Amino acid sequence: MTSNRSNLLNHFLFHLLLLLLPTLLQALNTDGVTLLSFKYSILGDPLSVLRNWNYDDETPCSWTGVICTELGNPNTPDMFRVTSLVLPNKQLLGSVSPSLFSIPNLRILDLSNNFFHGSLPDSVSNVTQLRVLSLGNNNVSGQLPGRISNVANLQLLNLSSNAFTGKIPQNLSLLKNLTVLDLSSNRLDGFLPPDFEGTSLQFLNLSHNRISGEISPVFAEKVPATAVVDLSFNNLTGPIPSTPTMLNQKTESFSNNLGLCGQPL
Repeated sequence: MTSNRSNLLNHFLFHLLLLLLPTLLQALNTDGVTLLSFKYSILGDPLSVLRNWNYDDETPCSWTGVICTELGNPNTPDMFRVTSLVLPNKQLLGSVSPSLFSIPNLRILDLSNNFFHGSLPDSVSNVTQLRVLSLGNNNVSGQLPGRISNVANLQLLNLSSNAFTGKIPQNLSLLKNLTVLDLSSNRLDGFLPPDFEGTSLQFLNLSHNRISGEISPVFAEKVPATAVVDLSFNNLTGPIPSTPTMLNQKTESFSNNLGLCGQPL
C-alpha cells in the first residue's frame, strides 16, 4: 500500500513538474517575449541583426536595436520595459507584426529603410505612448488606419516611400502634438483634409501622391505659417490660397500640379 502511494505521489510530482517547467525556464520578461514573436515573423535577416535576441536573457535590453527604461516592478525582470525599437537600414524582410503594438511603453519605433510589406495594423492605436513611428522606405501597403489618431502623443509620423493607397484620414487632425508628417511617395488619392489642424506641425510632406482637388483655404489657414509644406507632384487644381503658410513656401513645393496656379508659382 505504501509503495502504491509513493508511486502515485511520484507520478503526481512528475506531471506537476512538467506543467511548471516552462514557467521555471522562462526567465525572459513580457516585453522580451513579445519581441521574440516579432523576430519569428521575420522572413529574412541577412545581416543576422536579430541573432542575439534569445530566450536565455531576463530582459531584451541588451538586444540589437532595443532600448529599455526602468518603469516596471522593482527587483523583477519587468522593471526594465522596452521604450524604443530602432532597426533602420538592416535589410529585414517581413511584415509589420501586430505584436509590436502590444508593447505598452513603446515610444519610438523605427523600421525605416528595410523590406517590410503588408499593411499597417489597426493595433497601432494600442501604443498610446508612441512618439515616433518611422516606417519610411519599405513596401507597406493598404489604407492608413484611421485609428492612428488615437496615438495622441505622436510627434513624428514617417510613412514615406511605401505603397499606401486610399484617402488621408481626416482624423489625423486629432494628433495635436504632431510636428513631422511625411506621407510622400505613396499612392494616396482623394482631397486634402479641409479640417486639418496641425497646430504643432513643422514639416508636412504629401508630395508624389495622387491627391486631387483644390487647396482649401481652411486647410491653408490651419497649417502653421512657420511650417515647411511640400505638395508637389500631385493632381491639385485651382488657385493657391494667399495665406502666410502658402506664401512662405518655395515654388518647388507646388510644382508638377498641372492645374494649380497663383503665388508662389
